[in-house]
Amino acid sequence: MRYLLLVLLLLPWPVAAQHPVEDILAAEAAAGRFSGAALVVQHGRVVARVNRGRANWQFAVPVTDSTRFPIASMTKTLTALLVLQLQEQGRLKLTDKAAAYLPDLPPDCRNVTLLSLLTHYSGLKNEPVNVYTTRLPTAEFVRTYVVRDEAKPTPVFNYNNVDYILLTRVLEVVSGKSFPVLLQEAILTPLDMKNTGVLTDSRIVPNLAYGYHNYTFGEGNPKEPLQNDSRELSNYAGAGAVYSTVGDLAKLVEALQTNRLLRPQTTQRLLTQPQQPDFLDYTRGRPTIGFYYNDRTFPRPVLERRGSIDGFNSLLLTTPDFTTAVIILCNTDTGDLEKIGDAVYGAIK
Repeated sequence: MRYLLLVLLLLPWPVAAQHPVEDILAAEAAAGRFSGAALVVQHGRVVARVNRGRANWQFAVPVTDSTRFPIASMTKTLTALLVLQLQEQGRLKLTDKAAAYLPDLPPDCRNVTLLSLLTHYSGLKNEPVNVYTTRLPTAEFVRTYVVRDEAKPTPVFNYNNVDYILLTRVLEVVSGKSFPVLLQEAILTPLDMKNTGVLTDSRIVPNLAYGYHNYTFGEGNPKEPLQNDSRELSNYAGAGAVYSTVGDLAKLVEALQTNRLLRPQTTQRLLTQPQQPDFLDYTRGRPTIGFYYNDRTFPRPVLERRGSIDGFNSLLLTTPDFTTAVIILCNTDTGDLEKIGDAVYGAIK
């Protein structure tokens, strides 16, 4: 028996096969097209978790579970949730005009509704990129850059950070709190999202990834040089100033599934259903309040939310019931995150 036991110990143990998601991201990382974190959850269970690349390439700091990434326009979903919460509390309505709370808006902007801001049908003009070179408070941003786009007399879809920075200011006026405080009290603390917050120049954020870009998006050579990001990300406010981790964002998805943030009827009627009729190729879906409803790319509908600021790129794909989700956060733009996300989502059984 003793010799039999010795033989068994010497035999090679079977190695658990990698999940296809891990193979996909390993290949992308090896090709220089993925540096970041990914998490796939299904019915409350982690299907795959992947960390690849560097949070800081200068000092070879690896990406880990605790690495925090600016999530860019995925911030807009959090802002939309805050608006819906205040509507449930009877403190505002989506049909309200922003000027009801901000009477100093320009005369030709006073008919802009909160719904049109949430879905990017406001008719407001995009901000110039030099807005992000120096720190700019939200109130000053609104005073300076909320301008009607005279070239488009009839509002059409226009993906626009100004819309959500204006919403940020409305939230601050209605709640009487700054956006970071409101977000913390209404969403982050209740969900124990300890690795999520709003970027600010008043403090150093531990474990925050650096961003690197060369705008190749999967078309370049991995040896092409990268540049450090230099924008004042805090200026994006409720349009793109939040940082988080894949683990914290999974908590958010679970909370939407279990109705911890919104009433079920609000989720079903506004969060998961299109609020505008047009399918938008730019966003791959019809706008809901907080997501884009895509019923064309996959066999079954998904809700999509993406973000991109220089090297920081983020992606969330989830079933409308929030039971299955793919979350990917990157700190370079060397890969095509739409392509990567589709491959990962397609690998889930």
